[in-house]
Amino acid sequence: MDLETYKFICHSLGKAYTTGVRLYENETPIYYYSVYNIDPDPLVPYLHQIMNSGHEVGIITTSLFQFYAFLTLESGLRVIIGPTRALQDAGKEMDELLAILRIKQEERENYVRLLCSAPVINIERLAWLLVSLATILQGRPFPIEKVWIEKSIESTHEAVQIEYTENKMNNIEDLGNSQAIRQSLSLEQLITSFVESGQTARLREVFSSPPKVYMGSFAHDELRYMKNWGISMVTCMSRAAIRGGLDSQKAYIMSELYIQKLELTQDNSSIERLIQEMTIDFSEQVEKLRYPVSGGSPFYRMCIQYISQNIFNTIRLEKMASELDYSRPYLCTRFKQEAGISLTQYIQQEKVEEAKRLLQFSNQDLSEIANLLSFASQSHFQTVFKKITGETPMSYRKRTEITK
Repeated sequence: MDLETYKFICHSLGKAYTTGVRLYENETPIYYYSVYNIDPDPLVPYLHQIMNSGHEVGIITTSLFQFYAFLTLESGLRVIIGPTRALQDAGKEMDELLAILRIKQEERENYVRLLCSAPVINIERLAWLLVSLATILQGRPFPIEKVWIEKSIESTHEAVQIEYTENKMNNIEDLGNSQAIRQSLSLEQLITSFVESGQTARLREVFSSPPKVYMGSFAHDELRYMKNWGISMVTCMSRAAIRGGLDSQKAYIMSELYIQKLELTQDNSSIERLIQEMTIDFSEQVEKLRYPVSGGSPFYRMCIQYISQNIFNTIRLEKMASELDYSRPYLCTRFKQEAGISLTQYIQQEKVEEAKRLLQFSNQDLSEIANLLSFASQSHFQTVFKKITGETPMSYRKRTEITK
């Protein structure tokens, strides 16, 4: 089997189990994939131990009661899967790991959050995964008795922790409410941090293979429960976006529009997709402010932040230049040099993007939308919208209309 195929297997395993999967040759990294992209890799302190193990297939247990599984492919090549969720997320064991990895003090909280977002996979399931992989790769049955399991127990609660670890199941139904809620909360915190920092690409990775989360009891009205959950997520993500720099008025209007769409949605799977769409939308708004396409000079960031914060007002270039402490000619010339389009064109594009949301998610008529976005008139709004999108506002509304 060639190297590219091995890499594809690693990528597929990472997607399936939402944890890190690596390919190493001796102690040299060949490939690494993780939905959460934890950097630096928490495997580092255990790499030498795994690569120098004399066992063909095995699992090690860390002092945080995480598991790392490994499988020998051919001479020098090993696949390493993990970590599973840390069952201890505080105390000296975590402090020691963070110190070894040289995580800065101000980055520790976020790193622990990422680490605790790993899935819970019990040791038996990991062992059977290794058995399946070894059987497929070798073309003959690989008995589970050959899977070596090393337990590195350094806790005073040894017996309790072993029992807890070995009896945890990957299914959310088997986790028990307390552990399931913790994992769900960790995932929500992870997503919130990505929205706040505008890391849309990483959000898409999380959504491409999300772990199961605890939703509670659906009582008598499952659809209503899902809508309520969606509304709480809208609130959470809008606040994260505001912390990331998004204008509060813009965040509020986006929230209102998504809540309206949630109320019109009539099936659970569509609600889940809408929540993902909403989360990515908020993240993209923050991303535009933090990582502009032009390269992100302080000047450009200042301009687009000003426009974002005044998107529902009439943006007059003279006033904008004065408030940013530039002359109008300098402001317009430099913006076009950095953005590739004129300042007026950029403002119109941003207003049209807001108009699209209002057309799709609200029942406001064209005159109301034109007025909200401070266009000179409804006619002017329609002209600008068609110029930028290639279609009229009404045709866009019909094309994207929500089915009630």
